[in-house]
Amino acid sequence: EWQYAAVSDNGPTLEPYFNETWAVTPSLLPRKEQVALKELAISAVKALGFLDGIFHVECKYTSSGPQLIEVNARMGGGPVYETNLRTWNVCLVEETLFCAVGIPCRPDVPRQPVVCIANSDVNTLTSGTLVDLSFLDPLRNREGVVSFSPHVQAGEQVVGPADGLPTWLVEIVCAKPTPREALDFLMLLEAEIQARVKVAQ
Repeated sequence: EWQYAAVSDNGPTLEPYFNETWAVTPSLLPRKEQVALKELAISAVKALGFLDGIFHVECKYTSSGPQLIEVNARMGGGPVYETNLRTWNVCLVEETLFCAVGIPCRPDVPRQPVVCIANSDVNTLTSGTLVDLSFLDPLRNREGVVSFSPHVQAGEQVVGPADGLPTWLVEIVCAKPTPREALDFLMLLEAEIQARVKVAQ
């Protein structure tokens, strides 16, 4: 039986390449929809015959209810580890090791989130040569910014959505008391970053 399950939201992807944009934890969806998504994810893992492990399950809530996208028999990538640890005090690496050696999984999950996390991989909007990394300045020593990791270097060729799969500029992780505040703060940071991106044609 499941011991821990948490729902995060992913923002709309950047089309036509479906590049990821943002995520927020805990979910902003109504409780009823979150429960339905959890039930689908747990049922999918059981239907595949898994008896234990850590899983990253992706679903989509549609007008027809929750729909399964994929089941990954592993911890999620990117900031998923840090998000679960900071928000729900659950170390997914520790729980994976417990599963591997047969120790029962019993994470001490608080009733309310410790902090709410939003993260983003900021997409390049135009193609060309990246002039500098001054777009990172709004993130430096900014209250609420947990971390940021540039994916590019000055002088690098970057691709915007008009020409191909967009280049990710930087991964941002931020924290606020509520998921709405975290997401709003993340959107503010993204706007400040995009206003400072310099790409030479």
